[in-house]
Amino acid sequence: MARAAALLLIPVMLPAQEIYKSAQFAISADRVTQGQFIARAISSDEIESNYPDAATSRRWKLSTDVSSYPQLRSPNVLVRALYNLSLEELKKDIRPDGAFMAGAKWDGVWTRDISYSILLSLAAIEPEIAKASLLRKVTRGRIIQDTGTGGSWPCSTDRMTWALAAWEIYLSTGDRGWLAQSFQIIRASAADDAHVVFSRETGMVLGESSFLDWREQTYPRWMQPADIYSSQALGTNAVHYRTYQILAAMARLLGKPSEEYTRTAEQIRAAVNKNLWLEDRGYYGQYLYGRITMSVSPRSEALGEALTILFDLAPPERQTRMLSSVPVMAFGIPCIYPQIPEIPPYHNNAIWPFVQAYWNLAAAKQNDMPAVLQGLASIWRAAALFLTNQENMVAGTGDAKGTAINSERQLWSVAGNLAMIYRVLLGMDFTEAGLRFHPVIPKALGGAWDLDNFRYRGAQLSIHVEGFGTKIATIALDGHPLPNPVLPSSIAGAHEIRIRMDNREKTAAPLKLVDAAVSPDTPETWWGSLEVTGFHNLYTKPVDHMRYMAFQDGHALDNKGANAVNISENQLDSEFQVLALDSEGLRSFLNEPLRLFDSSHEMIVAAPSGPIDLTRTTNAKVTMQADIPAAGAYAIDLHYANGSGPINTDNKCAIRTLSVDGKEVGAIVLPQRGKDDWKDFGYTNHQTVQLTAGPHTFTLNFDPWDENMNGEVNRALVDQMRLTRLR
Repeated sequence: MARAAALLLIPVMLPAQEIYKSAQFAISADRVTQGQFIARAISSDEIESNYPDAATSRRWKLSTDVSSYPQLRSPNVLVRALYNLSLEELKKDIRPDGAFMAGAKWDGVWTRDISYSILLSLAAIEPEIAKASLLRKVTRGRIIQDTGTGGSWPCSTDRMTWALAAWEIYLSTGDRGWLAQSFQIIRASAADDAHVVFSRETGMVLGESSFLDWREQTYPRWMQPADIYSSQALGTNAVHYRTYQILAAMARLLGKPSEEYTRTAEQIRAAVNKNLWLEDRGYYGQYLYGRITMSVSPRSEALGEALTILFDLAPPERQTRMLSSVPVMAFGIPCIYPQIPEIPPYHNNAIWPFVQAYWNLAAAKQNDMPAVLQGLASIWRAAALFLTNQENMVAGTGDAKGTAINSERQLWSVAGNLAMIYRVLLGMDFTEAGLRFHPVIPKALGGAWDLDNFRYRGAQLSIHVEGFGTKIATIALDGHPLPNPVLPSSIAGAHEIRIRMDNREKTAAPLKLVDAAVSPDTPETWWGSLEVTGFHNLYTKPVDHMRYMAFQDGHALDNKGANAVNISENQLDSEFQVLALDSEGLRSFLNEPLRLFDSSHEMIVAAPSGPIDLTRTTNAKVTMQADIPAAGAYAIDLHYANGSGPINTDNKCAIRTLSVDGKEVGAIVLPQRGKDDWKDFGYTNHQTVQLTAGPHTFTLNFDPWDENMNGEVNRALVDQMRLTRLR
């Protein structure tokens, strides 16, 4: 029924079974009842929607010439219309200067937005504009980190998404000049990262969760920018893991040494699997966080989980388990789960179509048909009802209205929609060897899918896929059978690829969807003294129906859920934290670490004549002396102010290199704490050093790799150095 194929039935609150019906597009007009919304494709160039508060008019009609792009043909009118809508929005997102803007409200070129978009689909259909966009995000031969908590890099470190996009352009085009140019940029950026953004303790990359850069949306309130710099996030580490794999591959193609890059990639992979995997949950935690002691946050983080599957960072057995364990809600996969209380929807309590697209690719890679079907419905439902590719929607309602910030024709949402055709239904995967095909087509979407005028390197392809399933029965190039589903990278000229699927869909367990869940708030905790000499009490403000878990240096204490813990003298020199646990077993964030220590184990070295003004040209080298009373491990940090910008944006994070007795120890990061506020002092990240008893020299250097993203303002005031002896 052509009319049935053109209808999308959407109840106000969409149960799981209705998602499948929506994805199958097998709903006839007589199924429409009160309280349900309809998106109807009148033709492949026109859709009407009765959804209230639609982001655009309630009818979309193609008004832009998109004939230069690959043309999709299929009996499924609505999917064809959504494809054409996305092509039109892509053209509208091209700026006059020939680069991609981020969306209707955001005309800038942003590193992570453009990079994730290019990797999804834009490298394949707009490689030259993709190149131009990436080159807008380069300065001094390094990749730009646009903005982020505390003044951008190195508090935020996911600029290396650029490398993923650059490599995808090479795989799509075979452009050797681009390969050499982008390799130099990625290599220089990675060289700076090697000094500044790696944890010496874990081997993981430091910095904010990739793309989740609005700190209160995904981090506890107590965490300062310096704490976020010290955190070690799943998605960001997945990006860096893939970056070093790409550097190794580029180096081999260019005849350069590659072993160092391979070793670094494997270091990151091993560290993530050791430190973030949650065996009891079947997925990875979002990040390590803390101060001296780091603990894993057990929230799932959808983009990071997807990338560990797509990049094979997760071992095969974990990939399979993750598809059935990572929490997915009725309207799609939320950015994080469970949600944080009292935080409006944006990254918290929200579904982002581009994140959903990466999750769909991960599901397709694992041939998880129920997850693919539900994921396609999530993306297509939103685009059809809103008549645009919105940036995000509220996780609990599926509505674009109600999020903190939103925009029409958001670039990475557009790219995600297109990727569902190219990379899922047609199964295209760009590799060094060539263009590999692995279509994943649910039975409900079986039939004929044709894509004409698709350009791959020197070839112009006409692709025909028929049937359903995850396995190819036959594949032919220009009528001749292919021994494997890969077109060689050397292919040129006009060609026809015909694929017939085996029309088998293996029995799969029903998709397990979760309801909305909000974790308890972070508990309020403080020290109190008992009258019994030698003991202290760690108190937590009690909240109804909550139990509490206390930790010493990351190890659980047996407080039996009580809100008070006795701490003895032999537990000195430790960090203590508490989390709240509700009746459903949901956990809060750990509270800000409280340290119980012998005062003789902390040394303060004050600046000799008041705060030292560190700039790019003033006090580029600062030396302090300290006489260490006893040998041991010491955490070294600085008390500082940085009023160069606000706490949540801009690009003026100050950076210096700490050396002890002439030996480089690591980076000291002095993030922004408030625009024009030079009286707000706090502590930097720390570096842990083994020190002998006696005098030592501590030096802060402004080294070449300490340049921030601003390039001109790299300033902080420092009034003291603190040395804390550890257990």
